[in-house]
Amino acid sequence: MKTGWLTSLLVVFTFGLSNAQSDNSYTLQQCIDYALKSNYNLKNTEFDEYVSKAQIKEVRGAGLPQINGAASVTENPNLRRLFINYNPATPGLFTFPSGSPGGVYASPNVITVKASGDAGVNVSQMLFNGSYLVGLKASKTVAELSHKNVMMSQIQIVENVSKAFYSLVINNERKNLLDANIARVDSLLKQTRSMNEQGFVEKIDVDRVEVTYNNLVVERTKFDQLVELTKLLLKFQMGYDVNNEIIVKGDISDVTNLITSTFTTDTTAYQNRIEYKILETQYSIEKLNLKNKHMQSAPTLTAVGSLGYYRGGNNVGGLFSKGNELPAAVSSYHDQWYRYDYVGVNLNVPIFSGLSRYYRAQQSKITLQKIENNLDAFKQSASLQVHQAEINFKNNSLTLENQKRNMNLAAEVTRVTKIKYQQGIGANLDVVTAETSHKEAQTNYYNALYDLMVSQIDYQKAMGTLYQPK
Repeated sequence: MKTGWLTSLLVVFTFGLSNAQSDNSYTLQQCIDYALKSNYNLKNTEFDEYVSKAQIKEVRGAGLPQINGAASVTENPNLRRLFINYNPATPGLFTFPSGSPGGVYASPNVITVKASGDAGVNVSQMLFNGSYLVGLKASKTVAELSHKNVMMSQIQIVENVSKAFYSLVINNERKNLLDANIARVDSLLKQTRSMNEQGFVEKIDVDRVEVTYNNLVVERTKFDQLVELTKLLLKFQMGYDVNNEIIVKGDISDVTNLITSTFTTDTTAYQNRIEYKILETQYSIEKLNLKNKHMQSAPTLTAVGSLGYYRGGNNVGGLFSKGNELPAAVSSYHDQWYRYDYVGVNLNVPIFSGLSRYYRAQQSKITLQKIENNLDAFKQSASLQVHQAEINFKNNSLTLENQKRNMNLAAEVTRVTKIKYQQGIGANLDVVTAETSHKEAQTNYYNALYDLMVSQIDYQKAMGTLYQPK
């Protein structure tokens, strides 16, 4: 099977003309290119890919220094008193009434200030965290999975647009044939009426032909609606404005020229399938997830530091004023915001988690086994799809050849029957029957042609050669 057939379509459908595209005239390749930019489902998968890329940066940011600033001002109208275990024999900070017995007393006065202010910056830097390192690698793999989902959407779009395009091309051809059939039967109807007026045929002969003519006209009207519906389907698959007209470049000869019948036996074709690549990526993600479960038992090390300034006063306003009422020596200290700072290292060592980490790891192992099973199942499924598509293509090829012979024979029967009728040696009923059989043979031929094109697309999809995303 040729793998570059989509590229050749652009050449086939340009009819040797300029590659310049009119506002609403599209070849298959141009329809595909338009859909890959405008399809709504594809846009959503691309948005998911953008989110995944942002998540990578989010995870990476957790390993950079974390800096936070904080400021607070507090006023306490009623401060807590201290409870003191008073021993009369031992002098203390507080003065109690003479003769007070020992025991627990509330402090007779308040030693703290009612208002306080604090402003500072806290800094922390991760030094070692096994889960972070695994998570950083996993986030990249998740982004890779999102990209492969975009690729799968692109392949699905190519399949849907191609089938809708072929359907519209074939339906346009069928519409032209219906017009030709109507013109031919209309000519026959006029001849039969003339012969009836001359007394050579009966009125019932005219009626038979007229019934056939009326049925063709009604079918033509219905077919116009079918063609419009096919156009709407193509527009939808492309993400094209349904209110704008679209014209497809191509005719039935171009479609038949694209049919090939070369098959290759490749037992590793499943490796070309995007579905298999997605399963492989999911497997990689789950392996990293299992590794992360184990790394959660490893120690973590973080460097921390803080720098700030603190001040107290009897009220909030006093925090931002000078203490002029105090002696100069005291005031110089009272007016200050006092600096504080510290640096350190935090070590966290997980010891026992009630076996929760163990059972989380067991869940990941089972999930890995499930994905392995899905990979094996897909290999078998992909092989079956290839054989089914190949058989369907061969059967549809035979059907198309047979229907083409039938259509040619029916056309010849119609031609000979009409000549015999015009020469007066044939019956009118034979002509009507031949016309009906001819139209039915044409319908069967075009249905077989569309089925063959669809089976070729299905075969290429099964082989993973339908479209190679970038």
